[in-house]
Amino acid sequence: MTTHSMRLPDGRTVWSLNRSETEYLYREIFVDRVYLHPDGLDLPDSPVVVDAGANIGLFSLFAAGRWPGATVHAFEPVPEVFDVLCRNASGTPGIQTHQLALGEHPRHTRIRHYPQYTMMSGIDAEPEADRALVRAYIENTAADLDEELRQVVLGRLDEMLDGRFEQRLVDCRVDTLPNVAARAGLTRIDLLKIDVEGAELAVLRGLDEATWDLVRHAVVEVASPGGELAEAEKLFAAHGLRTSTVQLPEYRGTALYFLYASR
Repeated sequence: MTTHSMRLPDGRTVWSLNRSETEYLYREIFVDRVYLHPDGLDLPDSPVVVDAGANIGLFSLFAAGRWPGATVHAFEPVPEVFDVLCRNASGTPGIQTHQLALGEHPRHTRIRHYPQYTMMSGIDAEPEADRALVRAYIENTAADLDEELRQVVLGRLDEMLDGRFEQRLVDCRVDTLPNVAARAGLTRIDLLKIDVEGAELAVLRGLDEATWDLVRHAVVEVASPGGELAEAEKLFAAHGLRTSTVQLPEYRGTALYFLYASR
Protein backbone atom coordinates (compact mmCIF):
# COMPACT_ATOMS: atom_id res chain seq x y z
CA MET A 1 0.00 0.00 0.00
CA THR A 2 1.04 3.58 -0.53
CA THR A 3 1.89 5.56 2.58
CA HIS A 4 0.94 9.22 2.52
CA SER A 5 1.05 12.12 4.93
CA MET A 6 -2.14 13.79 6.09
CA ARG A 7 -2.95 16.75 8.30
CA LEU A 8 -5.15 16.02 11.32
CA PRO A 9 -7.79 18.45 12.62
CA ASP A 10 -5.50 19.46 15.50
CA GLY A 11 -2.87 20.63 13.01
CA ARG A 12 -0.35 17.82 13.34
CA THR A 13 0.76 15.82 10.32
CA VAL A 14 0.97 12.04 10.45
CA TRP A 15 1.74 9.21 8.07
CA SER A 16 -1.29 7.18 7.04
CA LEU A 17 -2.22 4.08 5.06
CA ASN A 18 -5.95 4.82 4.66
CA ARG A 19 -7.31 8.34 5.01
CA SER A 20 -10.82 7.33 6.14
CA GLU A 21 -9.39 4.91 8.68
CA THR A 22 -7.01 7.53 10.09
CA GLU A 23 -9.86 10.04 10.34
CA TYR A 24 -11.91 7.47 12.26
CA LEU A 25 -9.03 6.70 14.64
CA TYR A 26 -8.39 10.39 15.25
CA ARG A 27 -12.03 10.99 16.16
CA GLU A 28 -12.17 7.92 18.39
CA ILE A 29 -8.91 8.68 20.24
CA PHE A 30 -8.54 12.47 20.28
CA VAL A 31 -12.17 13.64 20.18
CA ASP A 32 -14.25 10.90 21.82
CA ARG A 33 -11.30 9.75 23.99
CA VAL A 34 -12.66 6.23 24.20
CA TYR A 35 -9.52 4.88 25.86
CA LEU A 36 -9.91 7.16 28.89
CA HIS A 37 -12.15 6.15 31.77
CA PRO A 38 -15.44 8.12 31.57
CA ASP A 39 -14.91 9.28 35.16
CA GLY A 40 -11.40 10.49 34.42
CA LEU A 41 -7.96 8.97 34.69
CA ASP A 42 -5.38 10.22 37.15
CA LEU A 43 -1.93 8.96 36.19
CA PRO A 44 1.34 9.80 37.94
CA ASP A 45 4.03 12.01 36.48
CA SER A 46 5.92 10.23 33.70
CA PRO A 47 3.55 7.25 33.50
CA VAL A 48 4.26 3.94 31.79
CA VAL A 49 1.68 3.12 29.10
CA VAL A 50 1.31 -0.11 27.15
CA ASP A 51 -0.40 0.28 23.77
CA ALA A 52 -1.30 -3.24 22.60
CA GLY A 53 -2.71 -2.95 19.11
CA ALA A 54 -1.02 0.35 18.27
CA ASN A 55 -1.78 0.31 14.52
CA ILE A 56 -0.17 3.49 13.08
CA GLY A 57 0.36 4.96 16.54
CA LEU A 58 -2.35 7.56 17.10
CA PHE A 59 -3.08 6.44 20.67
CA SER A 60 0.64 6.37 21.43
CA LEU A 61 0.89 9.97 20.18
CA PHE A 62 -2.18 10.90 22.23
CA ALA A 63 -0.70 9.38 25.40
CA ALA A 64 2.68 11.02 24.87
CA GLY A 65 0.97 14.38 24.44
CA ARG A 66 -1.49 14.06 27.30
CA TRP A 67 1.12 12.88 29.82
CA PRO A 68 4.43 14.61 29.07
CA GLY A 69 7.32 12.43 30.13
CA ALA A 70 5.36 9.23 29.56
CA THR A 71 7.03 6.06 28.34
CA VAL A 72 4.77 4.36 25.82
CA HIS A 73 5.41 0.79 24.66
CA ALA A 74 3.58 0.40 21.33
CA PHE A 75 2.97 -3.06 19.85
CA GLU A 76 2.08 -3.69 16.20
CA PRO A 77 2.89 -6.98 14.41
CA VAL A 78 2.02 -6.26 10.74
CA PRO A 79 5.21 -5.09 8.96
CA GLU A 80 3.72 -2.41 6.70
CA VAL A 81 1.63 -0.99 9.56
CA PHE A 82 4.58 -1.19 11.94
CA ASP A 83 6.67 0.86 9.50
CA VAL A 84 4.08 3.65 9.62
CA LEU A 85 3.93 3.41 13.42
CA CYS A 86 7.69 3.90 13.55
CA ARG A 87 7.52 6.91 11.24
CA ASN A 88 4.80 8.52 13.33
CA ALA A 89 6.62 7.79 16.61
CA SER A 90 10.05 8.87 15.43
CA GLY A 91 9.69 12.52 16.41
CA THR A 92 8.11 11.89 19.80
CA PRO A 93 10.37 11.10 22.76
CA GLY A 94 9.21 8.27 24.97
CA ILE A 95 7.50 6.04 22.42
CA GLN A 96 9.17 2.64 22.11
CA THR A 97 7.93 0.45 19.26
CA HIS A 98 7.76 -3.35 19.22
CA GLN A 99 7.05 -5.39 16.08
CA LEU A 100 5.15 -8.19 17.74
CA ALA A 101 1.74 -9.13 19.10
CA LEU A 102 1.03 -9.73 22.75
CA GLY A 103 -0.62 -13.03 23.66
CA GLU A 104 -0.94 -15.94 26.04
CA HIS A 105 2.23 -17.80 25.00
CA PRO A 106 5.36 -16.96 22.98
CA ARG A 107 4.97 -18.37 19.48
CA HIS A 108 5.08 -17.70 15.78
CA THR A 109 1.77 -17.62 13.94
CA ARG A 110 0.00 -15.78 11.14
CA ILE A 111 -2.24 -12.76 11.37
CA ARG A 112 -5.19 -11.92 9.11
CA HIS A 113 -4.26 -8.54 7.67
CA TYR A 114 -6.83 -6.38 5.88
CA PRO A 115 -4.82 -3.88 3.77
CA GLN A 116 -7.98 -1.82 3.20
CA TYR A 117 -9.04 -1.92 6.87
CA THR A 118 -5.82 -2.31 8.83
CA MET A 119 -7.21 -1.48 12.27
CA MET A 120 -9.38 -4.62 12.21
CA SER A 121 -6.53 -6.97 11.31
CA GLY A 122 -5.88 -9.61 13.95
CA ILE A 123 -4.77 -13.13 14.76
CA ASP A 124 -8.38 -14.04 15.55
CA ALA A 125 -9.99 -11.70 13.01
CA GLU A 126 -13.07 -13.10 11.24
CA PRO A 127 -13.92 -11.35 7.95
CA GLU A 128 -17.67 -11.99 8.03
CA ALA A 129 -18.03 -10.94 11.66
CA ASP A 130 -15.86 -7.88 11.05
CA ARG A 131 -17.94 -6.86 8.04
CA ALA A 132 -21.14 -7.25 10.09
CA LEU A 133 -19.69 -5.07 12.87
CA VAL A 134 -18.74 -2.28 10.49
CA ARG A 135 -22.11 -2.57 8.77
CA ALA A 136 -23.87 -2.11 12.14
CA TYR A 137 -21.64 0.89 12.93
CA ILE A 138 -22.51 2.61 9.66
CA GLU A 139 -26.22 1.85 10.04
CA ASN A 140 -26.22 3.28 13.59
CA THR A 141 -24.34 6.45 12.65
CA ALA A 142 -26.54 6.91 9.57
CA ALA A 143 -29.58 7.10 11.84
CA ASP A 144 -28.56 10.68 12.70
CA LEU A 145 -28.57 11.80 9.06
CA ASP A 146 -31.52 13.35 7.31
CA GLU A 147 -33.73 10.79 5.59
CA GLU A 148 -32.56 11.44 2.03
CA LEU A 149 -28.86 11.21 2.88
CA ARG A 150 -29.46 8.20 5.13
CA GLN A 151 -31.08 6.31 2.26
CA VAL A 152 -28.15 7.17 -0.01
CA VAL A 153 -25.63 5.87 2.55
CA LEU A 154 -27.57 2.69 3.27
CA GLY A 155 -28.14 2.09 -0.42
CA ARG A 156 -24.39 2.19 -1.06
CA LEU A 157 -23.43 0.23 2.05
CA ASP A 158 -22.52 -3.04 0.36
CA GLU A 159 -20.58 -1.17 -2.30
CA MET A 160 -18.67 0.70 0.42
CA LEU A 161 -17.72 -2.54 2.19
CA ASP A 162 -16.86 -4.64 -0.86
CA GLY A 163 -13.14 -5.32 -0.90
CA ARG A 164 -12.49 -3.80 2.51
CA PHE A 165 -12.04 -7.21 4.14
CA GLU A 166 -9.89 -8.87 1.53
CA GLN A 167 -7.08 -10.37 3.55
CA ARG A 168 -3.48 -11.47 3.48
CA LEU A 169 -1.94 -13.89 5.96
CA VAL A 170 1.18 -12.33 7.45
CA ASP A 171 3.78 -14.00 9.63
CA CYS A 172 3.54 -12.74 13.19
CA ARG A 173 5.64 -13.13 16.33
CA VAL A 174 3.75 -13.32 19.63
CA ASP A 175 5.20 -12.77 23.10
CA THR A 176 3.71 -12.29 26.55
CA LEU A 177 3.54 -9.01 28.40
CA PRO A 178 5.54 -10.50 31.34
CA ASN A 179 8.42 -11.30 28.97
CA VAL A 180 8.34 -7.82 27.47
CA ALA A 181 8.09 -6.21 30.93
CA ALA A 182 11.11 -8.20 32.12
CA ARG A 183 13.21 -7.19 29.11
CA ALA A 184 12.20 -3.53 29.48
CA GLY A 185 12.67 -3.52 33.25
CA LEU A 186 9.13 -2.29 33.91
CA THR A 187 8.27 -1.76 37.56
CA ARG A 188 4.75 -0.45 36.87
CA ILE A 189 2.18 -0.24 34.11
CA ASP A 190 0.08 2.82 34.80
CA LEU A 191 -2.22 2.28 31.82
CA LEU A 192 -2.67 -0.95 29.88
CA LYS A 193 -4.61 -0.37 26.66
CA ILE A 194 -5.60 -3.50 24.72
CA ASP A 195 -7.37 -3.34 21.35
CA VAL A 196 -6.25 -6.40 19.40
CA GLU A 197 -9.34 -7.49 17.46
CA GLY A 198 -10.49 -10.60 19.25
CA ALA A 199 -7.28 -11.62 21.04
CA GLU A 200 -7.80 -9.49 24.15
CA LEU A 201 -8.37 -12.46 26.46
CA ALA A 202 -5.18 -14.08 25.20
CA VAL A 203 -3.23 -10.98 26.24
CA LEU A 204 -4.81 -11.01 29.71
CA ARG A 205 -4.33 -14.73 30.17
CA GLY A 206 -0.65 -14.24 29.39
CA LEU A 207 -0.12 -12.09 32.49
CA ASP A 208 1.50 -13.76 35.50
CA GLU A 209 0.83 -12.65 39.08
CA ALA A 210 3.84 -10.34 39.19
CA THR A 211 2.75 -8.52 36.03
CA TRP A 212 -0.86 -8.22 37.20
CA ASP A 213 0.51 -6.43 40.27
CA LEU A 214 2.15 -3.83 38.00
CA VAL A 215 -1.13 -2.81 36.33
CA ARG A 216 -2.84 0.25 37.84
CA HIS A 217 -5.41 1.05 35.14
CA ALA A 218 -6.56 -0.71 31.97
CA VAL A 219 -8.92 -0.24 29.07
CA VAL A 220 -9.84 -3.14 26.80
CA GLU A 221 -12.01 -3.13 23.69
CA VAL A 222 -13.84 -6.44 23.93
CA ALA A 223 -15.92 -8.12 21.25
CA SER A 224 -18.05 -10.44 23.36
CA PRO A 225 -20.22 -12.74 21.26
CA GLY A 226 -19.44 -15.68 23.54
CA GLY A 227 -18.95 -14.33 27.04
CA GLU A 228 -15.50 -12.79 26.59
CA LEU A 229 -16.53 -9.64 28.45
CA ALA A 230 -17.60 -11.60 31.53
CA GLU A 231 -14.34 -13.55 31.53
CA ALA A 232 -12.29 -10.37 31.23
CA GLU A 233 -14.20 -8.83 34.13
CA LYS A 234 -13.49 -11.91 36.26
CA LEU A 235 -9.78 -11.75 35.46
CA PHE A 236 -9.54 -8.12 36.53
CA ALA A 237 -11.62 -8.70 39.67
CA ALA A 238 -9.46 -11.69 40.64
CA HIS A 239 -6.43 -9.41 40.59
CA GLY A 240 -7.89 -6.54 42.56
CA LEU A 241 -9.12 -4.18 39.84
CA ARG A 242 -12.60 -2.65 39.76
CA THR A 243 -14.32 -2.68 36.37
CA SER A 244 -17.01 -0.84 34.47
CA THR A 245 -18.25 -1.28 30.92
CA VAL A 246 -19.52 1.10 28.25
CA GLN A 247 -21.07 0.42 24.87
CA LEU A 248 -20.81 3.37 22.52
CA PRO A 249 -24.10 4.37 20.86
CA GLU A 250 -22.71 3.73 17.40
CA TYR A 251 -22.15 0.07 18.34
CA ARG A 252 -25.59 -0.61 19.82
CA GLY A 253 -26.92 -3.97 18.80
CA THR A 254 -23.40 -5.44 18.54
CA ALA A 255 -21.24 -7.34 21.03
CA LEU A 256 -18.53 -4.64 21.17
CA TYR A 257 -17.81 -2.98 24.55
CA PHE A 258 -15.12 -0.97 26.27
CA LEU A 259 -14.04 -2.40 29.62
CA TYR A 260 -12.33 -0.04 32.06
CA ALA A 261 -10.42 -1.28 35.10
CA SER A 262 -8.68 0.53 37.97
CA ARG A 263 -7.20 -0.26 41.37
